[in-house]
Amino acid sequence: MAPNRRGYHTFLNNPWHSMGQTMPDAAELRLNETATRARAGLLNLLSITTIFLLLCKPELDPVIYVGPFVIFDMFSAAIFGLTPFTPTGLAGTLATMWIRPTWRPTRPKRFAWILGGTLGIVCLGMRLLHMDNFWIIGVLSICFVLTWLEAVLGFCVGCWMHSLFFECEVCEVPYRPGSSDGEMNG
Repeated sequence: MAPNRRGYHTFLNNPWHSMGQTMPDAAELRLNETATRARAGLLNLLSITTIFLLLCKPELDPVIYVGPFVIFDMFSAAIFGLTPFTPTGLAGTLATMWIRPTWRPTRPKRFAWILGGTLGIVCLGMRLLHMDNFWIIGVLSICFVLTWLEAVLGFCVGCWMHSLFFECEVCEVPYRPGSSDGEMNG
């Protein structure tokens, strides 16, 4: 894969349907952590908006609409990565196209996104079983905290759990040797 002005960061993965980006100095596919954090910020806004609506306008029943969206978003990210099928991944990637990417392995993120999809299933299941909003807001609050940790602090709890359950390679990958501020040298 030929480098471009932003290093190896492109909108679509190569191949387009793969979970992540190929990197010349890495054996496995990598994900753009900067775009992942932007995506987490969008999901954080979605979770706090859903909590707010459940508290202030419960008759709108936002979980019926937000639940399937989050489930689709998380599982499509776990299968295809941030682009081209993940709505918040597309938005996060677009928002960070001109920011220098940080590359991370795909397996811990896939694990985290499967856990996120499972939380979406729990929320939707609780709504379909007509459980009290108190319990649904409790699960949504967990989602809010987890996405806040990822977006603001860059700490992915699902990735951390992955490293506890499986022998995990070092997740820190240097940008690209020979680059400065996302531009090619020489």
